[in-house]
Amino acid sequence: MKSIKTKVMTLVLLCLLLSSAAIGGTGIIKTYHVVTADAAQAMNLLCTVRAEKLNRILSEIMLSTETLKNYALAEFEGVEKLQEDASYAKAFSDKLVGPAVSTAENTQGAVAVYLRFSPELTDSQSGFFYSRERGGSDFEKQIPTDLSVYDKTDTEHVGWFYHAKENGKGIWMDPYFNKNIGVQMISYVIPIYKDGYFLGVVGLDINFEYLQEIVSETTVYRTGYAFLTSDTAKVVYHKDISNGTDLETYNNGEFQDFAGLLKQEQESSGDTLYSYIYNGVPKNASFLSLVNGMKFVLTAPVSEIEENLNQLIKQVIIQMLFILAVAVCISICVTRKLVKPLIELNTAAQKIANGDLDVLLTCHSHDEIGTLSESFRQTVAHLKHYIDYINNLAYRDLLTGVKNRTAYLEAGTKMDEMIRLKKPEFALAVFDVNNLKAVNDALGHEFGDVFKRADSIMYENKTEKKKAKS
Repeated sequence: MKSIKTKVMTLVLLCLLLSSAAIGGTGIIKTYHVVTADAAQAMNLLCTVRAEKLNRILSEIMLSTETLKNYALAEFEGVEKLQEDASYAKAFSDKLVGPAVSTAENTQGAVAVYLRFSPELTDSQSGFFYSRERGGSDFEKQIPTDLSVYDKTDTEHVGWFYHAKENGKGIWMDPYFNKNIGVQMISYVIPIYKDGYFLGVVGLDINFEYLQEIVSETTVYRTGYAFLTSDTAKVVYHKDISNGTDLETYNNGEFQDFAGLLKQEQESSGDTLYSYIYNGVPKNASFLSLVNGMKFVLTAPVSEIEENLNQLIKQVIIQMLFILAVAVCISICVTRKLVKPLIELNTAAQKIANGDLDVLLTCHSHDEIGTLSESFRQTVAHLKHYIDYINNLAYRDLLTGVKNRTAYLEAGTKMDEMIRLKKPEFALAVFDVNNLKAVNDALGHEFGDVFKRADSIMYENKTEKKKAKS
């Protein structure tokens, strides 16, 4: 049988566990959403800051190249002169060298600047090409590529020229390694048109390592990093994956879904991060498109992103357990205080059931248990009174109030017991009241009882007559 204490403790603990689970669970869920949203916003903000830094550099390159194009158009005297006067192309090129080199020197990361005329209008090597080697400060004149030597489809050698012509607007070339100056570079080329004629292209080559440095120094959390991809999800720069790797098919398609996102115009923002798995490690990433079409990706392991969340959840759980422990201790104390009077009442009830009315109840609380204890005390008092009354009926004469024959016989039994125990210290006195003994001896005790009742009635009648006469 389960005690009341056990039942109360079970009820209290069950209520505490349910309330703790409800409150704690709600708190953990809310905390998860808040912390993950904050982490996403922090990553997106860092991604935006770094992407804007890259965009400023790329935009400066585009602006410098556009400035050179506009200057060239402003100084150009006409297509006819370029076609008819072979020396005009050289003179025009020499006139642009100074501004072009100056522009390149004032453009961050620039390693080469060039102006090339269309071989359909003039010589296939006309124009200029200036570059500086890795670590160099001065731009030096280089021999321009002979456009007639290579086919138009030869992207590696003359793609920068013909792709710009075909697009009719400025284009960014994919990063490539220039063996002549020993630099990994990226180029921005703008076609020059005048009166519907394609005159040629002007372009700037940028040391790609300058951009790589910005990307490589970008870190987030403990092991998070940044990388660059093309708009077709091919690696442009990654600390572990080779350039040109197609992420969609890399490592058995681990990046397939994420690569699909990179190919779209979609970007991360607000509290949105994109998930993928790399070498079996779940990761979240934020990415933005750069002005040259590349994707700047910031990524970190999910375990590191949620590390603060996990610590916070642990703290919440520890606090919940502490509060639960305190509540259990308090409930134990309260339950003991509540059950103690009930145990006392139970003990008293067992004593009463065994005939012992000498019970003492110490509970005097002002509640239901206190009321029950008081009722118990009154019940005991009433029982004592009733027992005394019954004893009087059993051992005393109703007419005289003197102990009757039953009391006499019981007293005799006790005396016999005392004699048996050799403790016969007692005295016995017999009184003859109203010749009652003579009646009892002559006619028996039953007749004596009748005699007592009759004598009492006559006595009462005489008393009433005397009162009436007076």
